Amino acid sequence: MTTTPDISVKNHPSKEQLEVIYDLLDKCFSVGRDFFQERLDQDTAYDPDTTWFAAVDGKIASHVQIFPLHIRVGRAILKMGAMGSVGTDPHYRGLGLAHKILHAQSNYMKETDYDISLLLASKHAFYEKAGWRLIPQTALTIKKPASLEQPGSYEIIPFEARYLDEIRLIYEQFNHNRTFTVVRNETYWRDLITWPEWKKADCLLLRRDEKIVAYGIIEKKEAEQVFLNELLYLNEAEDGVEQLFHALCRLRPNARQILAMLQEDHKLYSYFQQHRATPIQINMAMWKMINLSSALHKLQPELENRLRGSALAADQELHIALQCNEEILYMDYKQRQLSISDTGKDAFDYIHLDVDERDLMTCIIFGYNEAAAGKGAEHAGILQALFPKQQAVFYLTDKF
Repeated sequence: MTTTPDISVKNHPSKEQLEVIYDLLDKCFSVGRDFFQERLDQDTAYDPDTTWFAAVDGKIASHVQIFPLHIRVGRAILKMGAMGSVGTDPHYRGLGLAHKILHAQSNYMKETDYDISLLLASKHAFYEKAGWRLIPQTALTIKKPASLEQPGSYEIIPFEARYLDEIRLIYEQFNHNRTFTVVRNETYWRDLITWPEWKKADCLLLRRDEKIVAYGIIEKKEAEQVFLNELLYLNEAEDGVEQLFHALCRLRPNARQILAMLQEDHKLYSYFQQHRATPIQINMAMWKMINLSSALHKLQPELENRLRGSALAADQELHIALQCNEEILYMDYKQRQLSISDTGKDAFDYIHLDVDERDLMTCIIFGYNEAAAGKGAEHAGILQALFPKQQAVFYLTDKF
């Protein structure tokens, strides 16, 4: 007779339990236990409540970590649960342990002010069952440019921690109101440069007249394809961006192709296009709406501003019932003011917008795409006004 195993899901491990979790992750991943331990040990904001595990008959057998991040959506800020370090002891696979943890974490995040969740994964079907939805992104790839040193008024120097404040300033200026970028405060930056992911890349700086005006980060990998994790610059340094890019490429002599997630307003976007860039679909980012009401209330100032700037909606009166899954939020736009509530008003005739979770997350992060939705989609104009195209980007430096 087979006995049913006793499965429990908990968070906030003791020090002893955390050591067992590191040993478990050491079994599951080739990077080794130190990779995971360093990430938490060097995180000033680490909260043990974000570490979740499942035990079978008292033995820790599975683990999922929540990395709390805050991302921009225009001028608004959403709290995002970044899910990582998903690992299950091979002897206990097939019991649905990771799914049980993810279910418990979803409830926890809803209760603790999270709005959305992001998971970077290749096993899409596995996480789709737990409620995360794949939203493909596009990277551009070009043949690595010839190694030519370009003379000019700029100097290329290696990263040193003493330049961190200048880099922070560049990051903030470049990403002002840029959707999908992580809010990196001073503490986050100081932690970031000690994390294992930072050590898996090289960083170069562009300097002119003793001032740091741009920086770039390229992954440290001896392979034919290498990712440019981020390259950001001040407006005054646009003419030095190619010089910095070439210097980063020279760090990877074995690379044949350089990949980058570039938005159309990035100086390198036109450079890549001129060099016959090939688009590559990246199937990695999976999203979940954690709390629609919380997310839309935080987005309210941004959505109001968008409606005010829309030729369609600016001076109109709009009453929208936005439904996602079983949840409905009511948006009332009148006299250029937007209010959002969980209950509608009997006096208004609401336009009903039923949007599935994947499409809604796509709208929030990347903007409404009428071409993808199909020409003539009902109420396309309203969706376009609420969710215009975003120059959205997630830098791989923030990978979790």
